[in-house]
Amino acid sequence: MSAKRGMEANGEQGMKKARTEGDGSELQEIRVLIDNYEASVIIGKAGANVKKIRADSSAFVSILKTEGSSKERVMQIKGTVEFNAHALRLIAALLIDNDNERKADPENVLDQWTFKLLVHKSLAGAIIGKGGEIIRTMQTESGARISLSTEPVASSTEKTVTVTGSIENLHDVCTRILTQVRDNPVRPGTTSILYVPGQQMSAFGAPPQSPYGMPPQSPYGMPPQSPYGMPQQQQMGNPGLSKTEKIVIPTVCAGTVIGKGGSIIREIKMQSGTNISVAAPEPTAPNDRVVSITGPAQGIQTAIFLIRQRVESYQPPGGMSQMYE
Repeated sequence: MSAKRGMEANGEQGMKKARTEGDGSELQEIRVLIDNYEASVIIGKAGANVKKIRADSSAFVSILKTEGSSKERVMQIKGTVEFNAHALRLIAALLIDNDNERKADPENVLDQWTFKLLVHKSLAGAIIGKGGEIIRTMQTESGARISLSTEPVASSTEKTVTVTGSIENLHDVCTRILTQVRDNPVRPGTTSILYVPGQQMSAFGAPPQSPYGMPPQSPYGMPPQSPYGMPQQQQMGNPGLSKTEKIVIPTVCAGTVIGKGGSIIREIKMQSGTNISVAAPEPTAPNDRVVSITGPAQGIQTAIFLIRQRVESYQPPGGMSQMYE
């Protein structure tokens, strides 16, 4: 059975220009589309695999939880271009080895994998190039196959960049693609709707829109306004508009989000008109904490924005690099 699947890119959300590593190297956050089975392999027993990938690549790797029965999940990877590409190389090797171990026919050995990156539709030109020059060069020099979807993924502004090749091919081509995205950032204020597997349409018929860098799961721009100008507290009074969403934050950032005596999270609740709870780390994923947010769709988006602001402001005692170990 041919193995396929995932990757996505996020930066300011599709791939975002981020803060810098201690040596000045720019950090970016990428999003990868994977299926549930791949997620279980990447995490490993008691989180052993993902811990090793983080340690060996120096990139921070996490897999977002999803609502409903979606067969897909989003994997986020954050680090320098080199760290991220190395993490993808390690993940490809892990998935290929796992797939081969499960095969009944030892003669039919898999030596290639497919990643599916999600990038903002405005980044397609930076990957394709004038007359297709850039994508042809990347394919020729890396030996990998690259294809971009003609339309964004359902209910989003993200397109898929599908890359297929050997471990070495994938490492090469992913380095090239991530470099192109880093060097051609999306213009500030560009509208973005990130693809969220299994996400239901909002009460107003479509997922909430937000500036680029503010996806439904990790916004970084200005919080969206309440629809029709309705105050968020007023929306909370309508049970039909209330729902729950979950996001994942690094455990090391939890204190920054909660605040002394819960002061910060109380303020976020008041500003967003939502109820928020931060779960204790699970034994299988001690480096991640799940934040549950309940309230109206726009209130949830505001809360996510404020939480991500706090996460982005976190400064490890020993410098940025520790956050990605």
